[in-house]
Amino acid sequence: MLRTFLLVCPFLVCYVLVAAAIFVPVTWITRGIKPIYRAAQIGANAALRLAGIRLKLLHLERAFAPATAVFVCNHVSNLDPPALFGTLPRIAVVLKESLGRIPVLGYVMGLGGFIYVNRGDRDSRRKAVEASVATLRQGISLLVFPEGTRSPDGKLLPFRPGPFSMAIEAQVPIVPITVHGSRQLMPKGRNWVQPGEVTLHFHEPIPTTGLTTQDRADLMARARSTMEQALEQTGA
Repeated sequence: MLRTFLLVCPFLVCYVLVAAAIFVPVTWITRGIKPIYRAAQIGANAALRLAGIRLKLLHLERAFAPATAVFVCNHVSNLDPPALFGTLPRIAVVLKESLGRIPVLGYVMGLGGFIYVNRGDRDSRRKAVEASVATLRQGISLLVFPEGTRSPDGKLLPFRPGPFSMAIEAQVPIVPITVHGSRQLMPKGRNWVQPGEVTLHFHEPIPTTGLTTQDRADLMARARSTMEQALEQTGA
């Protein structure tokens, strides 16, 4: 607990402020986000190391096999986003609207092409889908947690169809990912991190070439089955 509040939190606050002060102007001048994006990845990985988190990556090559993809992952802990963000190739992330209001960080994530959505607002959901498909067509992958929130017990919650619709419309593959171990280290409701190992298991990409909206339910079921089997095998 002390490690989180005495090391990780002060580091994150200082890192975000300093990185924003340096790289936001660079982004304005160059109109390119690569420097600030890479700085964000370095910060995420450094924070995890300070928290005592070790990452074990299984079949990482599958994340880099498609040029563009929709990554869908189970969500059980606040450790999941930084672990994935620091590991995956260039991505945009679909996030709840409230995160965009975090001072400095929300603005920086917006610069990085992250997409905010108010899930209770139909118009906001529609605009988020449109922005997501446009992002995919620009060659930038997406990371989406299809459950929409963290699972308190590690079991998969019902999936939202949005990411699967996006993948079909943009004709890019779905890459399922399962996270193991993070719930034990920082379960939902806890604001401090216990040191330990988190495993990211990257599964075979599921192609969407030639699929239509009529195939969305089957695509969603196939991705869910892959993730459920992996979670059952590990007892996560």
